[in-house]
Order: sequence, then C-alpha cells, then structure tokens
Amino acid sequence: MRLFIAIDLPIQMKRTLLGLQNALKANAKGRMVPLENFHITLHFIGESDALSDAVSAMQAAIRGIRPFNLHLSGYDTFRRSDSITSIVRIGGDLDELSLLYESLQSSMYDHGFSREYKRFSPHITLARSVIYNSNEAEKKLFGSKVNASMQVREITLFESRRTPHGMQYIPLHREKLY
Repeated sequence: MRLFIAIDLPIQMKRTLLGLQNALKANAKGRMVPLENFHITLHFIGESDALSDAVSAMQAAIRGIRPFNLHLSGYDTFRRSDSITSIVRIGGDLDELSLLYESLQSSMYDHGFSREYKRFSPHITLARSVIYNSNEAEKKLFGSKVNASMQVREITLFESRRTPHGMQYIPLHREKLY
C-alpha cells in the first residue's frame, strides 16, 4: 500500500478551495486535484504494509499536541525547472503545526520509517503540471485570497490508491488530538 499521514480538511474548506481551483481552471490547464483529495501532508510513507507501526507512531506523535487553528493564506506555486504546481499556503497556529510535524517525524523514525529532512512548507495542492493561458492569468491568481479556517483536531493515515478514475485517498485510521 502507498501510505501518507495528513490533516484532512472539512468540507466547507474544500468547497472554498474548489472555488479557487475553478478560477485556476479558467486561467490555466493542468492535472487538477479532486475536491475529496484536498489535504495537508505531514509525512509521506510510500509503499508499506506496516499499518500498526504507522498507527503507533501517530499515537506517540500527538501526545501533548492540543487542537489548533489553521486558515488558508493565499494562492502560490512551487516551481521546478519544467513544472509548476499550484498550491494554497497555510496560515494560523504554525508553531503548533510545526510542533506536530516535528513530533511526527521523530515518532515515525522511532517506529522504523524514514524521516523527512526537507523544509516543511504547509500547503494544499490544487493542481500539478500547470500551464497558464498567459502571464496576466498567472498574475491574476497570485492576488487571490481565500477565506476559510478550521480547527485541527486529528491526523489521518491515508492509502493512496490508483483507480480507473484517478488517485483516491482512502482514510485508514484517524488519531484525535487531545
């Protein structure tokens, strides 16, 4: 199974993101992420059948982490030499989010998984392989603000499964913050 741990989003936030994604579709082409797949990735595990180890790591990671608030912070992109990924940045209680992220990285390592060493840049992916209709279209989107917030109360272990209709993210386990 291809696994990852993430913060799932409430449907109201997903609908707000869909509105921004529709503006993106009007100004660009790319592989759009389906509404049901919007999330904030905390740790990509990859191919693994070690579900009980992942759950144990999640349980250990959240000890002492209380629910906290996040909000959407605005449209942005990640650029690589040959590809653009459209994202929405995250704001809010970023210190608490970073604490959760670091706790999860350590716990995953302690439970036999690899640790991610890249800089944590919390975001939600809207589309991959984006090609804008024009430079003006791209500039127009960068000013886009989105207004939605949530309280993070749990983290979720997902399976990423390829289906005839595209990637489907299936929640396998949820661990509540306390």
